[in-house]
Amino acid sequence: MGGLTELWRSDRVVRLAPVGAVACSAVLPLVQVGLAFSYVGNGVSTGLWSLAATAVYLPLHLRHVWYAARAHRPPLGGWSLVAMTAVILGATPLAGNMWPRAYTALVVSFLLVLPAPWSYLGYVVVVAAAAPVAHALGLSWTAAPWLTFSVLGGSAALLLLVWLAAALTRLQAAREALAQRAVMQERRRIDDDLRHSLGSALESIAARGDRAASIAKSEPAAAAADLTGLAQESRRTLAEARRRVRGYRQPSLRAELETAASLLTAAGIATRLDLPHGGIPDTIAPRSRGALRATVTRLLRAGPIGTCTITATVLDGRVLLDVRAGDSTETIEVRA
Repeated sequence: MGGLTELWRSDRVVRLAPVGAVACSAVLPLVQVGLAFSYVGNGVSTGLWSLAATAVYLPLHLRHVWYAARAHRPPLGGWSLVAMTAVILGATPLAGNMWPRAYTALVVSFLLVLPAPWSYLGYVVVVAAAAPVAHALGLSWTAAPWLTFSVLGGSAALLLLVWLAAALTRLQAAREALAQRAVMQERRRIDDDLRHSLGSALESIAARGDRAASIAKSEPAAAAADLTGLAQESRRTLAEARRRVRGYRQPSLRAELETAASLLTAAGIATRLDLPHGGIPDTIAPRSRGALRATVTRLLRAGPIGTCTITATVLDGRVLLDVRAGDSTETIEVRA
């Protein structure tokens, strides 16, 4: 239950991260509108122009943020960026000398929509123009640099939120892809196992049944002997099928190890999996599986780790897993 609760919380964070990025991106422009009515020297008309321009460009900006926070490029993002740029720049002479603070949303959208290097070029040009434009609108040179710092700091904070949300979304997608790949690997393993074990047994049963049917009239005694052997082989095959089904209900050790290695590799940790030539048991006990997953989780949450090696050793009928990451080594005893 604890693992399920943690997973649910993680999924909830991923779902809410884009919403949080959009909400934070809307706060600064709305505060800007409120302050536009209170700045000394600004009239009501200045505040109204700021309100009208914000009402037009803010939905476009939040659309860019929403798609970027979900790790997607906004469709027709270039056209919406052109419209947003036209609104913000067009309102500059009318919305007061503090309106260049709205350039924060503009440069953020540049980085979210445009490809490099055009996004970086647009960012630098707009940020550099913020202070001269504000001064041309009547802001003193002593206050103009602070406006530039405001655009830089605000854009950095918003971009950090958006990129963090996008990183969480990509990580969740990678986890789901790894889980699907683990399921497919387990299905292929079961299919190969059934084809090489029960498949050959069923073919033998079918061949003996056909032979018994073909000689039933000409050689009744031989047909009866074949039918007796057929019944015995069917019982053995049925027992083998039941044994394998019970084994399939238990988690596979190999699948757990491959999933652990895939997760660590996806996190940027070069992971090598060393298995004995004689093979390993098919199943792993829930307690051992929990210990392995706890170790992988600890490694994912730890600081930068360059390499990791997971070595399986069979010793006196026991399987020992040595997880070596950096200078630390953890040994896990596997019980079937």
